[in-house]
Amino acid sequence: MTITDFGKQMMAIRLGSNIDFPAYIGIGSGSGAVLSTATGLVWHTDRNAFSTSDFSVNQKWTFTADFNSIEMSGTGLKEFGIFVPSSGGSLWQREG
Repeated sequence: MTITDFGKQMMAIRLGSNIDFPAYIGIGSGSGAVLSTATGLVWHTDRNAFSTSDFSVNQKWTFTADFNSIEMSGTGLKEFGIFVPSSGGSLWQREG
């Protein structure tokens, strides 16, 4: 898992303030190097809100999101990432 530079900055700020927290996961079918300088997915196909968020264990976040068969149909899932807003915005984390 690669935490982006933006994600690192926001986590550091989050420790001492009340900024918007990641609420969406995006999926994509692009491929490429996973770099900390990434600002988005290579080929974004869909984005959904997290259905559950769990912060009950120290130093561990658990997010769950659901994509139905229609959303996944034809998607060659090769990447996903965590975002703050529902559209646009900077990427906190990307996995490819």
